[in-house]
Amino acid sequence: MKSLSVLLWGMAVVSLAGCSTETLPPESAAGETPSTGVSESELSGLLAPEPGAAAAAYEVRTARYRLFGVQLSPVRTESFATLADTSTWETRNLHVGELLGRNLRVTAITSAGLQLTGPEGSQLLPVGREVSLRVIRHRFDTAAVHEGRLRWKVKGSVVSRLRGQYGLGAQAETVTVFPQPAIRLTHVQENGVFARLGLHEGDLLFRMNGKPLSPDQLGALADRLSTPGDTVNLQVYREASFQTLTFTVDRP
Repeated sequence: MKSLSVLLWGMAVVSLAGCSTETLPPESAAGETPSTGVSESELSGLLAPEPGAAAAAYEVRTARYRLFGVQLSPVRTESFATLADTSTWETRNLHVGELLGRNLRVTAITSAGLQLTGPEGSQLLPVGREVSLRVIRHRFDTAAVHEGRLRWKVKGSVVSRLRGQYGLGAQAETVTVFPQPAIRLTHVQENGVFARLGLHEGDLLFRMNGKPLSPDQLGALADRLSTPGDTVNLQVYREASFQTLTFTVDRP
């Protein structure tokens, strides 16, 4: 059993020196922009193709993205940029080396903004500006579709296929925080179920639908997230704040 109280208090008061930000707008649930198919010729340019997947397994969306800010660190890998899809206001903190879809990779984060590189070259996104990006995704990447602030619609059939191909793709340990029992995700496989649902290594999971979690319940959590019509409210601590993530599994 580990205590993380001191660590989390330190996270809560972290300095924002070296941070360039813009105020985030209110959340809305406008919904994703429509997607189209991917040609066979585009497959060769993917930075992270799904093994053995044909073009029919991919889709492409062209949407407007806004860079809200960058947090710079002397350690290059710890710098991150906050990027939002303005059609849903789904927001991600991206680090150097991470992917946006299967065709764009973060190659630099500086005071000038976020640099994305893909088959057609590099593009700089300045803070506070909106740009149009063409993002290619595999069907596994759509396991959870953002519907507005902290709410996702889950495709249970995709979650089941992911689990069958990659397993749970996560490990956890028991910790005590504030002091409350929780589990900390110690490993999240990039292609696994939990990564596709937006969970990250280091996330603290407190309760599922009001009940405490233990490491051996990761399988039960994945079961709920693939049960048609089910709703899972997951209490999470990340980035120095508590969040309740709501996942609603679609019906066939």
